[in-house]
Amino acid sequence: MIRLFTLWQSPLENDKLPETIYDRVVVPELVIEDLFDDAFTAIARDGAAMVEVSIRLQKAFCTLAEAGDPAMTAAARKHSRMALARSERAMLLSDDIDAVRRVANRLADSSVTA
Repeated sequence: MIRLFTLWQSPLENDKLPETIYDRVVVPELVIEDLFDDAFTAIARDGAAMVEVSIRLQKAFCTLAEAGDPAMTAAARKHSRMALARSERAMLLSDDIDAVRRVANRLADSSVTA
């Protein structure tokens, strides 16, 4: 997902844009928040009790928040908070919760702004 989101938000070079063949076909604009919902909500929900999944997800949000796109940063911060809340409710071991919090706090404490 990190690779897909990073590539998606990278601008295309004008010489690499495909030629328009069907000029009357309209596709709705992709909304980053919807994409994050689709990509990460199920993982955060279903993996909330697993420390390995929760930590990896928080690391992904940190990486995506630093991609340089304000909408992506905002979505990453929101989903980080939601995933952390799910993990805090699902995990039983305080050491696991603390480990996830430490990674989530990297994003919360970072200078990356939405």
